Amino acid sequence: MKTKENYEIYKDKKDNEYLNNFSKENEIISIKEMINSMHKDLKKMIENSNQDYLNLMYSNLKNEFINSINGYMIDKIDPVLDKRMINSCDMKNQCKKVFKKYLKTHTDDLNIDNITNEKIYSATMELNEIKKNKFKDDCDICFNEVSAIFNSNIDLINSFKIYDEQDEQDEKKISEINENVIVKNILDPISNKHRLKILKSIALEPQTFSALSQLTNLKGGNLLFHLQKLQGNDFIFQKQEHGEYILTTKGFNIINTVVSFQE
Repeated sequence: MKTKENYEIYKDKKDNEYLNNFSKENEIISIKEMINSMHKDLKKMIENSNQDYLNLMYSNLKNEFINSINGYMIDKIDPVLDKRMINSCDMKNQCKKVFKKYLKTHTDDLNIDNITNEKIYSATMELNEIKKNKFKDDCDICFNEVSAIFNSNIDLINSFKIYDEQDEQDEKKISEINENVIVKNILDPISNKHRLKILKSIALEPQTFSALSQLTNLKGGNLLFHLQKLQGNDFIFQKQEHGEYILTTKGFNIINTVVSFQE
């Protein structure tokens, strides 16, 4: 009987120990989960704080950069006008003051964030209004130079705007460019003046072999080599054997890209 009581006592003791251990384990697990949660929240807070700091730094650097660019363009106004305006004109100094004021006003207002077609149009119209007061026919030369300076400033701003607007998707596409494929399938086929002339001609209208031979002064195998180069890279195709050569969609896109570069 006593042995049974001892067993019961022993069993209760073990049960209590198990329950205590189980409770402690659960408590430890709960504490670990709480610590992990706090760690994640803290990490997220640090990341957000760092991002805010980086955004602030980027904004400050961008503003400093814009101010530097505008200062650079404004500093150039006087020497460029002095160089480009007609020296022999007795109105040069008077006109130069007007042009400097015009260019400074609109250059101060140009930056990556606020450049718009409306602002460009407004500035162009203002210059046209000033032009109505010209005294001589030669004034057109100076006005054209002022317009060229203003357009040059716009091009400079727009060139930086390209990088500012580039998003992650664009960066991913650029980073994935395969140099070997692009050189082999696009740049190499149009790097030859005869092939570019052929492509340009076919872009205007379908051409026969004999017409292209006359255009390029290439005969037989020499012309065929260049045609096969363009055909093999899917720039052109031949409607049927001995038929006319026609531009493909890829060829059309390439020739339009070349046109945009020239412009």
